[in-house]
Amino acid sequence: MFLGQFRQMTGPGEKEEPEITRKAPETQKSSSSDEFVKTPEAKRFVDKWYTKTKDGKQVYTKRGVVALLKALFQNPGFDKNSQVLDAADDILSLLGGMDGLQGFLAGWKAKSEGIIKGLKAVFGGS
Repeated sequence: MFLGQFRQMTGPGEKEEPEITRKAPETQKSSSSDEFVKTPEAKRFVDKWYTKTKDGKQVYTKRGVVALLKALFQNPGFDKNSQVLDAADDILSLLGGMDGLQGFLAGWKAKSEGIIKGLKAVFGGS
């Protein structure tokens, strides 16, 4: 409905621009894993994870991040380079404990242990 009103506003003399049918580079999948790790997106990804530190120490080596990218690239389920990078990002954040789940679960463990101690004190358990 809105599109029809917009076309009426532009009038018959004005023509719409044709859409570009080329795929953007980030929507394509590279032909090989070696070519993939040389793309600017993959290089930025490797640098991002290579420079991350936890307690003043590097979390991952550059060689390890590149090996993970190459291994994930071989998975036929990924149609785009961006899907490979997203999966690698998820895996590395889980492996490094940077997803926040570990801290969340540790907090719940402390709360549950406190509840159990409180119940033992109330009911006189040992």
